[in-house]
Amino acid sequence: MRRVMLLGVTLYLCFVFGTLVGCASLNSSMEPSEVAKAVTPEIDEASVREHLEYLTGEAPVSLEGGEKTTISERASENGRKAAAEYMEASFEEEGVPARILEFPSGSDRGFNVEATLKGSEGEKHLWVTAHMDSVGNAGANDNASGLVLLLLTARALEGLDLEHTVHLVAYDLEEVGLIGSNRYVYTEVISVRDQEGEEAIIGNINADMSGYEENEFNAVISKCQPTGALDEALTRASRTINHSIVLEDSCSERIRADSDHASFMDAGYPAVLLTDSAIFDGYPCYHKRCDTADKVNVAYLRSMTQMVATASALLAVAETGQAAS
Repeated sequence: MRRVMLLGVTLYLCFVFGTLVGCASLNSSMEPSEVAKAVTPEIDEASVREHLEYLTGEAPVSLEGGEKTTISERASENGRKAAAEYMEASFEEEGVPARILEFPSGSDRGFNVEATLKGSEGEKHLWVTAHMDSVGNAGANDNASGLVLLLLTARALEGLDLEHTVHLVAYDLEEVGLIGSNRYVYTEVISVRDQEGEEAIIGNINADMSGYEENEFNAVISKCQPTGALDEALTRASRTINHSIVLEDSCSERIRADSDHASFMDAGYPAVLLTDSAIFDGYPCYHKRCDTADKVNVAYLRSMTQMVATASALLAVAETGQAAS
C-alpha cells in the first residue's frame, strides 16, 4: 500500500508539472497550493491517533526484539529510551534513515533521534524538530503532538526528490534545560556549518505543543529575530492546506527561551517556534497528569502537520532565503 500511494504522488507530480517519468521532483516555480496537494495526502487522522496512542501509553508498542512495551511516561531513562526506539523504528518504517544519538548527561543518558532526507543537491539543510521527553506524565500535547508531527512530516516528504536536505530531530531532555537540543546544535549543526559554510543552514522549525485547540484553528509562531524564509513559508503553507490555520506572531520572553528553537537562535541561526494558541500556560493540562491523548484535537494536529510538511517542502526546493512563489 505504501508503494502504491507514493507512486500516486509521483505520477501526480510528473503529470501536472511536466517532470520526467519516475521522478517526484518539485521546483521553485510551484505555487504553495500545488505543493500542499503533493505532500499532504498521507497525513491522515487515523495515523495521528495511532502514533498518539503509542507515545502516550494508550496502547503497547513492539520495540526491538518484538518485546511489548508501554510508553506511559517519557521522563525516566527507560521511558525516554523506549520513546527514542519507537521514533527510530517509525522513521525507518516510513523509509527515512534514522539513528539514535546517545549522549551522557550527568549520571543520566540522553537519546536524541535524527532522521534525514538527503537532498539531491545536498548543499543546504533544514531542521524540523520537536522535544521527546515529558515531565513524568503521558505528555500528549507536551510533546507527543510534536513527535507525531515529525513522523507524519517524514512520511509526506519521503516520496519527493528534494533539492535540500531535511533533518527531522526528536530532542531529549528539553524539560530539564534544553539539554538535547544544545548538544545536537553544537555537534551536528555546527559540524555541517564547518564543513559546508554558513550558507548551508536554512534554519529550524520547532514544534512544541501543537495539538490543543478548542475552537478556531489558530497557532503562534515566534519572530524574535530574523527568520530568513521560515515564517514566510509557514504563512504561505497555512493558507493552502485543507483546513487553513490562522497564524499569530509572538515574541515574549517565554516564547523566546522556553523551547528548543532557542538552541538554534543562540548559535546565530534562523529558527521559529510553532505552538498552539494556548502558548504553554493557557493549556489547562500543562505539565499535569491530565495531559493525555484525549486532550489533543486530532483534526487540528493533522492540519498543523500538513502546514509544516508543506512549508518544509517549499523550503527544501527553493533557493535559500526565498520561499516558493
